[in-house]
Amino acid sequence: MNKNLRKWLVAKVKNTFNIFGWVKLALVNYDKKPPIYEKMNNKGLKVHIGSGEINIQGWINIDARDFAHVHIIDKEINLAEFTDNSIQEIYLCHILEHVSFAELEKILKLIYLKLQVGGLVRLSVPDFDKILSIYHAEDNNIDRVKHILMGGQDYEFNFHKSVYTKTFLSKTLMKNRFIDVSEWDTLSDFGVSLGDWSNGQVKTKNGKMLVSLNLKAIKGV
Repeated sequence: MNKNLRKWLVAKVKNTFNIFGWVKLALVNYDKKPPIYEKMNNKGLKVHIGSGEINIQGWINIDARDFAHVHIIDKEINLAEFTDNSIQEIYLCHILEHVSFAELEKILKLIYLKLQVGGLVRLSVPDFDKILSIYHAEDNNIDRVKHILMGGQDYEFNFHKSVYTKTFLSKTLMKNRFIDVSEWDTLSDFGVSLGDWSNGQVKTKNGKMLVSLNLKAIKGV
């Protein structure tokens, strides 16, 4: 066989296998969502509790469901894998409404224990005041707010046990030794929309309305 022809055939076969490899890789990852590259540059360990389908690049994802990007699968919030005073930032979006008020106190104490001094907890929960506004905007139609208020109820973990207002959650955070409690905005803090409910809206007769209360707080000395 001609030497040049042999080289051409070898190159052709290699290219063919490369193409099949790329096709296989594309098919395997077809349903997987790409990670979200946030614009924050905070150093230190960052943990996303209840990440669900949201994959923020650089964060350790914890969830009860086994998604490809979830690093720790756990039905409970216990942070057993982390030593005390080791985490720089913890994020929970629409998670606290799934626990009772008694459990809330335990979770906030645990988060405080695991955060470094000066570490940040960032929370997003359904805002009861906003839910009422949506309810009234929709002519007091309970069907328009029942899932926001009580959860989608379409799988084991999607049921709500508690409700929150800014006053109540702020007081609860301060009661558990957190300081500098303030509201936060998704685009301002992360630099990008995460695709979660932290800036989620619902359509009403009065236009789109936000659903969530976003609060952040710091672990003091």
